[in-house]
Amino acid sequence: MIHLYAADIADLPDPGEDPALLDELDPERKCKVMRYLKAEDRIRSLGAGLLLNRILPRYGVSPAGIRIGADGKPEVDGICFNLSHSGHIVICATAEKEVGCDVEEIVKAPEGVVEHFFHPSESAYVNACTGEERDHRFFRVWTMKESYIKMTGEGMSLDFDRFEFLLDPEKIKVRRDGKLLSCRIMEYDIPGYKVSVCANEEEFSGHVEYVSLKRSRS
Repeated sequence: MIHLYAADIADLPDPGEDPALLDELDPERKCKVMRYLKAEDRIRSLGAGLLLNRILPRYGVSPAGIRIGADGKPEVDGICFNLSHSGHIVICATAEKEVGCDVEEIVKAPEGVVEHFFHPSESAYVNACTGEERDHRFFRVWTMKESYIKMTGEGMSLDFDRFEFLLDPEKIKVRRDGKLLSCRIMEYDIPGYKVSVCANEEEFSGHVEYVSLKRSRS
């Protein structure tokens, strides 16, 4: 089963000012956090690392086993996972097979992206509305696309207009180069955000499980 975990990082301090916050992280994540120049980016990366550290032991997996795979994605033996962050939310999806997830804070949709990166059917869906509804539709499709390329490991090397999402109310389907795929998209509700998870499995948890990033006191 695919599970989705989330954490609110609004109160998480900047590790640039308090390096002790990095003590729980693996060396690769520590370096990644501190490569960011902006405090908000360091906090999001820190939050993603801490969330992963809270989740992996639930599956009998040690965070010390995290490594970088051939496609550049972090991986560990025993469970597949994917991380994403936006605004003050970080998420982590777990599954038995490859999984991708994306969270985006709903703000004003950027100009020009729909025309250049979306499939024509998706562009029509987004541009059928204006104002806030258009913003919601844009980030709905964008998170689906991000979750798919993160699941496959292809990243931005895959042209976004080569695959499209058929937004059937009963079950969202993915079509690539004209062929329907077996992977499934699941959307989750986090107020103020759009969240999508993509996996080659059928069984998804029906809710988001929120996780505290506070250190447990011994």
